[in-house]
Amino acid sequence: MEGEKIEITSNDSGASPELKERHVVSVPYVQQCYHWDCGLACVSMILQMFKEPCDDVYTKDLDFVQCGESVWTIDLAYILNRHKVHTSMYTVTLGVHESHHKKAFYKESIGEDAIRVNKMFDNALQNGLSVEKRSLSIDDLMEHLQRDNPVIALVDWTQMKCEWCDSKLKQCWSCITCHAGPYQGHYVVVCGYDRQKGLIYYKNPDARAHDMCCMQMSQFDKARTSDGTDEDILYIYNTTFRGGEGDIRFMDHQEQSWASSHRRGDSE
Repeated sequence: MEGEKIEITSNDSGASPELKERHVVSVPYVQQCYHWDCGLACVSMILQMFKEPCDDVYTKDLDFVQCGESVWTIDLAYILNRHKVHTSMYTVTLGVHESHHKKAFYKESIGEDAIRVNKMFDNALQNGLSVEKRSLSIDDLMEHLQRDNPVIALVDWTQMKCEWCDSKLKQCWSCITCHAGPYQGHYVVVCGYDRQKGLIYYKNPDARAHDMCCMQMSQFDKARTSDGTDEDILYIYNTTFRGGEGDIRFMDHQEQSWASSHRRGDSE
């Protein structure tokens, strides 16, 4: 697969077109610096996509959310909101799931995290974030992507299997060594898809050999819905907030019709 050209296209229409066969969003690559900062690196990619400076992500932004080295999806939403980037967070758990206390990945800091994270969910409304309790499908993600809107996804890294990194042509040690062990949370930026080949394209901030990975949609779906992820998805909209215009709703499936009409954040 080395040398395959990925055509990056643009869709400026506000309509809701049928799914394209193939679409890739142009997102700059940023590599993470430590073992814990994949989410911050993903935020940095998004900010660079908007040509916004990301110098504060590891300093002022990290101080703002007070998460230390334990970064949750809601932290990323708060940071992007701080930079006036329009996002919508989707999750099947509004807060910290009780079962996470038993997982080795969360166990070390789950006590302090639970208090902080639950409070962030409680205060999200007044801080202008958009949060919905909902399980998204692959088709939902592709519809979002084809509008040139990337996605930050929490995945179980032990379930990820990059088609390129597993080949002899391109080798990324991070991807090759990820197929074993208990749940390991990791953030990636999902930036495209190919329906005919059944592929999802994503930016792995821990990649070493190249800036884009790809994997089978079915395997990616397994990784992003694995027990431990809460199916956390952060939609990024290829527009920017103007302060004060954001809105948040905590929604169940009964309110999905409302969400559908407001998901793009268009002004009334």
